[in-house]
Amino acid sequence: MSTHLQPLSASNRDRNIDILRGFALAGVLFMFCVSDNGPSYGYTNSLPDEIISWFKYIFIESRMYTMLIIIFGIGFHVQLEKAKKQNESLVPVFSRRIIGLLVIGFSHAIILSTRDILMFYGAAGAILLLVRNASVKQLLLFMGVLFFVIVPIMQRTLPNVWPKAAALVEPNEYADYIQYNWQFFKYYHQVYGIYTEMLFFFMLGFVLSKSGIFQKIEADKIFRNRLLIIAIIIAAISIPFWYYIEPNYLEEPLFAVKSKTARLFIGLSFRTLWEFWMFSSAALYALILISVASFAKGKRIFTPLASFGQMALSNYLIQSLVLVPYLLLTDKIKSIGPTEGLITFIIVIGLQLIFSQWWMSKYKLGPFEWLLRSFTYWKWQPLKKPLQNKFDHEKQMITASNPQFL
Repeated sequence: MSTHLQPLSASNRDRNIDILRGFALAGVLFMFCVSDNGPSYGYTNSLPDEIISWFKYIFIESRMYTMLIIIFGIGFHVQLEKAKKQNESLVPVFSRRIIGLLVIGFSHAIILSTRDILMFYGAAGAILLLVRNASVKQLLLFMGVLFFVIVPIMQRTLPNVWPKAAALVEPNEYADYIQYNWQFFKYYHQVYGIYTEMLFFFMLGFVLSKSGIFQKIEADKIFRNRLLIIAIIIAAISIPFWYYIEPNYLEEPLFAVKSKTARLFIGLSFRTLWEFWMFSSAALYALILISVASFAKGKRIFTPLASFGQMALSNYLIQSLVLVPYLLLTDKIKSIGPTEGLITFIIVIGLQLIFSQWWMSKYKLGPFEWLLRSFTYWKWQPLKKPLQNKFDHEKQMITASNPQFL
């Protein structure tokens, strides 16, 4: 007899996923502070600015979103397996989750920030729901068709509206800022390549979990170390290639190629290599984090990061709720250099790590996770953690950790 599908309990959570999600979200915040809200043209970088910009460019840019998307795919498979064990359909629950993400994402994109990714999560998650019962081979085949056939056709046939979005000027007045967000939203969501890229990495995360590779990485130290060595070798080759050889020696002659067929082949080849580099570098970070977290000391060190990742949705939205009003009130939209951005990042991430650890010590879910999960399961979810009795060795008696006054 089936039971109603219930959310994953805290005791059954995969701590590694929370750590990876927290790390990736910290990287997204770093990008926003150091680069996405960077100064307009005409700003001259200082030496610290240049160092920070190069560090961001080589080690952070694009990887963090890639990690977040892959983790979403892994989490989807975890929910699917849980539903199967309970003999319940995931469709009603996950459909409401998708709707919730779309609503929150739309509100976030218009009212707060154009950096929203929740709309893309919801849309790509709907496709994942359709292919949830496909085999690993079928998923890999679909990913290949998506990457090597559908995306090139879209690039050749659909208009490129990104220049229109990029040409919009972000204002410092809130009323104008809302109008800007709406105009940007309309253009940005016509850049369909973002949807296909997210869908590809969603499915990759789903495949990594469905095939058991992610679970083997967590459990098998030898396997994890071998992959870590491979990822380090790929990084040692890719960094000089992408950040020195390609821009200085290959870019100009490749752009000079006239044949459309040759240009298509070259573009597809470089895009394949670039996405492989993004995945392998994100995998490198993940392997390092999981390796460190496998030790007791590592677990303690990563406790704030795990809490930060466990309430990733709330922290993501809180970042916008704090930073956007601050930037508007101080006229700092598109006027922060990398060094000032780094200082802003350190302050915000430090406060969020402290807040997350405090919040998760008292509550089961982050505030926005609680709202989304209540909507997802169509029932108000318990938020406050129950009292835990502790044995006082000095007084030789049991005491409540959070006593309530009657």
